[in-house]
Amino acid sequence: MNLQLISNSKKRSLVVRSVIIVIYILLAIIMFVSGRSHTVLIDNHAAEDGSYNAIKGMTVTVNNSKPSEFMKGDRDKFVIKGQTLKVKVQSFDGKIDKVYTFKIPLKTDSVLISIPKLAAGMDETQAMEEFQLN
Repeated sequence: MNLQLISNSKKRSLVVRSVIIVIYILLAIIMFVSGRSHTVLIDNHAAEDGSYNAIKGMTVTVNNSKPSEFMKGDRDKFVIKGQTLKVKVQSFDGKIDKVYTFKIPLKTDSVLISIPKLAAGMDETQAMEEFQLN
């Protein structure tokens, strides 16, 4: 009878320790993914081949940051945390007023997002490309 109580106690202890280890691993993964920062470059350049034009003037809000003004040829850098990126674009002439949502790959450090490509009707995967900082 004592051996059975000891055996049940050891099993219970092993289960509790295993659950605690799994919880720690899950918390570490969540902290890594949500705390990972990415550099986002917002670009307002026209295509060299003329397939799309730069926007004359606009405000861009990245996630919930302060809106930034962009003119033709401007490029600005933002640092975000997490994998999800929301970019709100409002042109000065009122033709563009839209929010775009991007999912940044975990292993990517920096991305370039072309607002003129989005305005030309390309989807988010075509307007976002990995950018190598030198």
